[in-house]
Amino acid sequence: MILKVPFRGFRGMKQKALFWLLFTLVFGMLITLGFLYLKSNLRMFLLVEGITLLSIVLFILFYNLLLKPFRTITDGMDLLKQQDFSSRLRLRVGHDETNRLIDIFNRMMDQLKEERLHVREQNRFLDLLIQASPLGLIILDFDDKISQINPAGLRLLNLDSENTVLGKPLDESVIEIGKSLAALKADEDTVLRISGITLYRCIRSSFIDRGFPRPFILIEELTHEALKIEKKSYENIIRMMAHEVNNSVAAVGSTLTIISDTLKLHENNELSDVLPAVEASYDRCIHLSRFITNFANVVKIPPPVLQKTDLNRLVYSVETLCSTECNRRNIRLSLLLSDIPVVVKIDGIQIEQALINLVKNAYESIQADGEVRIITQSSSPQLMVEDTGAGISEEIKEKLFTPFFTTKLQGQGIGLMFVREVLLNHGCKFAFNTSVEGNTRFCISFLL
Repeated sequence: MILKVPFRGFRGMKQKALFWLLFTLVFGMLITLGFLYLKSNLRMFLLVEGITLLSIVLFILFYNLLLKPFRTITDGMDLLKQQDFSSRLRLRVGHDETNRLIDIFNRMMDQLKEERLHVREQNRFLDLLIQASPLGLIILDFDDKISQINPAGLRLLNLDSENTVLGKPLDESVIEIGKSLAALKADEDTVLRISGITLYRCIRSSFIDRGFPRPFILIEELTHEALKIEKKSYENIIRMMAHEVNNSVAAVGSTLTIISDTLKLHENNELSDVLPAVEASYDRCIHLSRFITNFANVVKIPPPVLQKTDLNRLVYSVETLCSTECNRRNIRLSLLLSDIPVVVKIDGIQIEQALINLVKNAYESIQADGEVRIITQSSSPQLMVEDTGAGISEEIKEKLFTPFFTTKLQGQGIGLMFVREVLLNHGCKFAFNTSVEGNTRFCISFLL
């Protein structure tokens, strides 16, 4: 678009006013002088008027050669000041130097327009990429306060809205791993664990903003990949162990049975004292067989058969199964259930067994004289198990869902392992935490 911008600059108005003031004074004086000679000296009058006409022509030429180019420059400055890169200056016929200046200016405006459009397109693409990225992104300002977080970051960090964290330092925000993220150094790459199961790879880097490095943090969830590799590893180990142990136990058990039966037929011989040892060895074989079978059953959990199930009714069933042991330990089993049915699509048998394991862990943590609470919530369906036990330290919290890890002397480390597999197969989100008072709560969020 070719546009001649109106002459509005203060400096241009000043030059133009000075020019016309000078024009008025000079030619006013010449015309007045000419009229003074009109009656007394006609020849002088004509000479003065001729000089006046010639001066007018020279002034017009002077205006076109000097002041109009200056006005053109002022118009260009106005365009730059307004950042109007779509308008152009109009070429002037007969002014080569001015036209050359206008041509250079218009080409500069074309280049600025293209660069601005390119920057806008890049920024737009970057914004779309940030919004659509599966990686969580936290952009900090120069004071290390959160200035932006993308949707993936909100989802990975379980945040409802970015307004809850914007303008806050990482270590003072509601982000669970905020302190760990704040402790990251420049270009540091580390893996953080949440609730003993969720793994995040976090990278702190920076980009240049107005000449200064501005930090940002990338967050990638590794939970699914890590659990997949971990499960494949221990499944192979357990299958191999189960095969070897069961074959050996079957053979040894069969031999011990024959020996026991033989000794019982000849109770008065010199080997009768060996019979208790043989029977004890047979019992150990049975125990070993059950032990390895428990491990094998964990890797053989079938896919869940989903059916609409009321969590409240499920909790009543678990209460019936666990109340006897709780009463024996003088532990109160309290039910804080939703007033309305909490209906979710689950495999009732598997979730019931997982809930039994959680309640068992709770009353074993208390040992005696305490309370276990089972809580259901209808809005955003949730099931919680809370106990007044000794709590869970941060060190144990990191390892609690590790296969075969246990804090019990006679434990096998498969209770929470079973719970983990069942909940992951159902697509549930789960987490646990210990409050300042020492109460531990395990929370399960179900899909609608």
